[in-house]
Amino acid sequence: MQLSPICTSRVSGRLAYRLAPSLCRMCSLGVGNDDFLKNSTMTRQMWEYAKKKEFKLNLSELIKFGRDADKNTLLMSAVFLQKELPIRLGKRIQELQSLPVPMYSTKAVTELAMLYEESFFRILSHEPPRNSRAEESFSAMLIDIKEKHRMVQANIADGFLEMNRAGVPKWAVESDEIQQLLNRFYTGRIGIRLLIDQHLSLRRDAEERREVDEIYKRKGIDARTRPKRFVGCVQTECHIKEVILDAVADARSACRMHLRDAPNVYVEGMTEVTAPYIPEHLYIMLFEILKNSMRATVELHGRSSSSHSPKYGDDLPPTKILISGGQDTYVKITDRGGGIPPQSVDRIWNFSFSTAPQVSMARRSHLLDTSAGHVGAFWLRAWFTAEQAVREILGGRHHGKSKRCLHEFVSLLSCSAWRTWE
Repeated sequence: MQLSPICTSRVSGRLAYRLAPSLCRMCSLGVGNDDFLKNSTMTRQMWEYAKKKEFKLNLSELIKFGRDADKNTLLMSAVFLQKELPIRLGKRIQELQSLPVPMYSTKAVTELAMLYEESFFRILSHEPPRNSRAEESFSAMLIDIKEKHRMVQANIADGFLEMNRAGVPKWAVESDEIQQLLNRFYTGRIGIRLLIDQHLSLRRDAEERREVDEIYKRKGIDARTRPKRFVGCVQTECHIKEVILDAVADARSACRMHLRDAPNVYVEGMTEVTAPYIPEHLYIMLFEILKNSMRATVELHGRSSSSHSPKYGDDLPPTKILISGGQDTYVKITDRGGGIPPQSVDRIWNFSFSTAPQVSMARRSHLLDTSAGHVGAFWLRAWFTAEQAVREILGGRHHGKSKRCLHEFVSLLSCSAWRTWE
């Protein structure tokens, strides 16, 4: 589609190219000249924010800032977010609008871009949170934004399905351009959610701190001696095994619900190790990996397999989780789910690759909503970048050298498939 003379007379060629997806959408909606000019101004504002540099934080700074959070801490955090979130949202909008036309023009991705634009302007237009009343209103808005962005992954997945149904060539669906843009998009999205989670968790900490201080005061105990496990959403001593067991329980429950069986899981190694980390991120990665691992094991060895002697319950090959390491902590997951077919090795990290049933992600069952074959390439990659995102968001490091950091080393493959993948 060519841009109208009205548009090209007001914006440079480079900006016109960047605005093209938004202009196409406005034209398709029948936007008039006045609305067109207003929306063009708003779009330019988003791109101006997208060009600004993100503020980098490391984990030790988050902990230091959030420790013993009080009213002033919350106000400073809210003011920072009102300045920082539009920059990050603007970059995510830029990445979505830079997607090739076959993907950006899908209904699911267009709606997703509009959702990000709505959130961008909601944050910008909110009154500065410089007092408790405004901060409370700002935090309520963040809760609503976070909830509305909960199904972002489903929108992207449905975008791929729409392209497949429309007959878009495979080389276009799996293009490097789409992969690179979605890599940046998912990494940035996790950063946005982390900042929002941290602020909302600090509000919770401040409320709990007031209640605990009151109890300690009544008992005549020094409140400074109370244990402190969380600073916002960061757990200073995250017990790795506890998070693993939570993920195992939920993954086994989902597997039983939809496949009527699930393998046993054994946790071995340094089961008492702790590390400063965000337990929610670790849980999500482990849950997605374990869910795919269990699904592959049951499908290969269980009642629905083509085996002449299917296995059930305790007879299914177990999944093993090994916690190990010294200064760094590693979590290794192994199973006997069949590994990766050699013809799929080159495609497993592609966002569009999946061996799961081709149904709308919004309607998939709890077990299949994020599954993509034996490795779960689409969703595993989306959440596997969570670790990369934390490092990028937090300035490339977790904390000082004196503290242990956590890295995930995950093997979903059989030994032979693992050697092939390497």
